[in-house]
Amino acid sequence: MFSRKLLQQRSLVQLSARRFSAEAAPTTQPIKVKRGAGLFQRLSSFIVGAGVSALVSQYYIYNELVIGNEVMLAKQKELENKLKALEGRK
Repeated sequence: MFSRKLLQQRSLVQLSARRFSAEAAPTTQPIKVKRGAGLFQRLSSFIVGAGVSALVSQYYIYNELVIGNEVMLAKQKELENKLKALEGRK
């Protein structure tokens, strides 16, 4: 009985000693809102992407031209050799 009353008194003292606030304390630092990337960052990313794709496409186009020219020159030499052979028979 005595211990029960003692526990009740302690819990009442603890509850009364606690103070609850209805409002949160104001923070000293403002909350930073995350925004998307800025215009300059987006523009520079676009320019870098366009430049890289232009360089890659230029490399492939150049290789295609070199290979195409080699094929055309080989066919031209073949035709010239055939023509010389035909002219030599006459």
